[in-house]
Amino acid sequence: MMNPFHFKGLVLVLCLLPDFTASSLPNVAPSGTASQVSTREKGGVASKAIDGDSNPYFSAGSCTHTAYTGENLWWKLLLPAVYNITSVSITGRIAYPKRLDSAEIRIGNSTKDNGSDNPICAVVTSIPAGGTRTFDCGGMIGRLVRISLNHPHGVLTLCEVEVYGELAPPSPSFSAVVLGRRIVVVEKKLCWSDALFYCRDFYWDLLSIRSEEEQKEVEEVLRTTSFLLTPHVWVGLRRYLMDSIWFWMSGASVNYSYWKTHSPSQISSPCGGVDTSDPFHWTDFPCGDHLYFICLTDGQEEDKRVTFYSSTRP
Repeated sequence: MMNPFHFKGLVLVLCLLPDFTASSLPNVAPSGTASQVSTREKGGVASKAIDGDSNPYFSAGSCTHTAYTGENLWWKLLLPAVYNITSVSITGRIAYPKRLDSAEIRIGNSTKDNGSDNPICAVVTSIPAGGTRTFDCGGMIGRLVRISLNHPHGVLTLCEVEVYGELAPPSPSFSAVVLGRRIVVVEKKLCWSDALFYCRDFYWDLLSIRSEEEQKEVEEVLRTTSFLLTPHVWVGLRRYLMDSIWFWMSGASVNYSYWKTHSPSQISSPCGGVDTSDPFHWTDFPCGDHLYFICLTDGQEEDKRVTFYSSTRP
């Protein structure tokens, strides 16, 4: 059984090779949504970096510009899906080229603190005035690309950001709708924590079951899934390690339960799933068991996902 805890490992920085060129894969940046920590009053909104115009003159109206707020400057791009990102190209301004020195490029799926904890693809050493540099990211998986600076008196200006990659294909799955919520039963055997991260990487979260009506519809999905299921499937049930209280990782309220007996006690495993045969009870299973699992594909505005750390994931 694996308990969650925070682990900070070494970060591998991939340096720019002088002759590295943009990938032959498509530039997926224009399909995303750009935002930044702040915007200069006279213009320079975040979307200017993905408008397809790499004109390096700020007066031409195609460069971003943060306000003069000093430290912790960031620009980020949220892509519509998870990609294998091979490279990121940055075009800087013709003026003040040193402003991008030491900028970090991070790629991942965590949106915590605007992606500040995601793995590093590269650190910008320098970009020539008005020039473009391409950074090899080696197929890093993620949907959030963040470029950041931590200069006491700096600003962050980007004239174009191109992100080259391809969709990261998830495992085979069976899609369904449960009371208006889209779900997928994933045909991939993972332990509970890896199943959680998989759902958060490719969809939204492990499934929460909030009512008897939802339970009945989930049962019907399990009866009609197009592939043979494992005897149980993981859902987003989790118990506090030093308590007997169970909760949903998606942040949904626990107003309904369907345990095999009564709610498992503190001496049970803290990971929960659902039987895939009648009567489809909820049960706690060893967290290390490799089972299929059910993901919720869309987040709910009223829910706030529970943060989870594991030694298996930096």
